[in-house]
Amino acid sequence: MFLSIIIPMRNEQAFVARCLDSVLGQLDGRDDVEIICVDGASSDGTADVVQAYVARDSRVRLIHNPDRIVPKAMNLAIRQARGRIILRLDCHAEYAPDYVNRCVEVLERTGADNVGGYVTTLPGNDSKVGRAIAAATSSRFGVGGSAFRTGGGEQEVDTVPFGCFRRDVFDRFGLYDERLVRNQDIELNSRIRAGGGRIVISPDIKLTYYNRSTFRGLRQQAFHNGLWNPYTIYLVGGGLKPRHFIPLAFVLSLICLSLAGIFWRPAWILLGCELLAYTIAAVWFAARAARQAQTSIGLVALAFIQLHLAYGIGSLWGVLSAPFVFRRREGYQVPKAISEWRA
Repeated sequence: MFLSIIIPMRNEQAFVARCLDSVLGQLDGRDDVEIICVDGASSDGTADVVQAYVARDSRVRLIHNPDRIVPKAMNLAIRQARGRIILRLDCHAEYAPDYVNRCVEVLERTGADNVGGYVTTLPGNDSKVGRAIAAATSSRFGVGGSAFRTGGGEQEVDTVPFGCFRRDVFDRFGLYDERLVRNQDIELNSRIRAGGGRIVISPDIKLTYYNRSTFRGLRQQAFHNGLWNPYTIYLVGGGLKPRHFIPLAFVLSLICLSLAGIFWRPAWILLGCELLAYTIAAVWFAARAARQAQTSIGLVALAFIQLHLAYGIGSLWGVLSAPFVFRRREGYQVPKAISEWRA
């Protein structure tokens, strides 16, 4: 069964070779696969790195995505893909030596429409801060009920990282929503589930993701992830879970209690109690995570604080700015794939 592997990328020169090597290393002797690299107008030489792989391996292709964002890249590649199975990968990850085979095996065995695996998060560089950020983003306290980050058994879930799809999914449920800079995977998977499809995660499918390794990078990533939650609801009308808005509720409670304290002094007592409870929880979970990550409790706790506040502030800004950023919501239809199975 022909397989199309799609890798969207933009300014990934530091990671793309490692990603491609981890994929090609498990495809020796196979000619029933293609790797479609979609470059989003990179300015750092990413396309040149990929072009070197294209020159020595006919299975690798490079196409260009002038619109730069991931959903545009995925839709562009899916329309050109020849496979009956579509496997999306990410440059910031490395994949187990049997990752591709395991994805196909779980997809066929379970009859699911999309499958994926559990993520082991590592720092982008091996520093104390990098390890602390990786520990925070692998903790339930840090990321809530995000199953693929915190581990478990084979089960049906709301979403999986990246995804291995049956191609007909895109004919039945549509392609990626091209308005969504973030959350496009979550939204697509919610559409699949709403239409009666199944999403399965399996511990047999293993990958390693390289997270941000500076607090500034963590704050930027968290802010934009939080920002796109209200944007997604505003544009799509759903697709997210209540857990995605817990940081927003936390930030709003801090703001409201602070302002209420000006007129009603007991509100400041409630604010102090909330901050104390959060600090105790952050330190307790940080102590557990720091031991495994071999970093300091203080750095992990600081990562929790910055992650939650930046995410919540991003969501708050999203609520306030959505009507001005997206003036027109009506009339949009998610594009459909055109099935052209040539293998």
